[in-house]
Amino acid sequence: MKLVIAAILSTTFLSGCVVVGAAGAVVGATGAAVGAGVDLVTTSKDEQNAKDVKKLRKENEQLKREAARND
Repeated sequence: MKLVIAAILSTTFLSGCVVVGAAGAVVGATGAAVGAGVDLVTTSKDEQNAKDVKKLRKENEQLKREAARND
């Protein structure tokens, strides 16, 4: 009889662990999706520096072309 009660109680506790584990997996997946969305919208310092360098190079080339036309 004690064995049956212990088995019933253990399944109750184990099912709670499964529910908590599943809920944790859903929260983890949601957090990962939100993090990926933020990464798509935001720019890192390295990415911004690369964009700035590219923009400055284009401006520099444009200024060189204009200077060559004025000579």
